[in-house]
Amino acid sequence: MRFKNEIARAGGVLIVTPEHDRSIPAVLKNAIDWGARPWGKNSWTGKPAFITGTSPGAFGSALAQQHLRSVMTGLGMILLGGEAYATFKPDLINEHGNVGDESTKKFLQDFVDRFALLVTRLAPAAQASAA
Repeated sequence: MRFKNEIARAGGVLIVTPEHDRSIPAVLKNAIDWGARPWGKNSWTGKPAFITGTSPGAFGSALAQQHLRSVMTGLGMILLGGEAYATFKPDLINEHGNVGDESTKKFLQDFVDRFALLVTRLAPAAQASAA
């Protein structure tokens, strides 16, 4: 119940996923299912979301993101357009947990800024529907 309440209170959802066998991890799919149940009480509907991820492969979680987009749009989420993935390589994340590569940092920051704008634009509509 706490998970569903946290989703309901959130202005938006940022999902960062690895790629597991060309799809999303089972634990992520399980969380999505919990947020969509029981029938008629889907916590994802109308929620803005940004999907990103990384993997050591050349496509940096592109297939997982494609699969996740299909699942989340089917649940009624409003997804930020574009693909934001990065190939994981040594020193991508430094010892302090920060993105170490400046071009990747700039690339991801652009998506985060666009997502913040989407959430801000949708906030008045979400507040009006909750009233």
